[in-house]
Amino acid sequence: MWLVRETRWTVMARAGDTESGKVLRWEFDSEPPALEMVDRLLRADTAGQWREQDRGTPPPGTGAGEARRIT
Repeated sequence: MWLVRETRWTVMARAGDTESGKVLRWEFDSEPPALEMVDRLLRADTAGQWREQDRGTPPPGTGAGEARRIT
């Protein structure tokens, strides 16, 4: 018998539009390195291309689950 709880932090970003864009994904074991990746992405040369998503918009490729939107 196993009782398993796996908690991973995933940073997802879409490069391009919703139809032809590529979803980039990084997984981390804890929140601090995940937030560091978010900061790196926001500081990158392409950071001006990121835009805020509507609150009701789920992250790409996810089902029902908990996700925190970074603004």
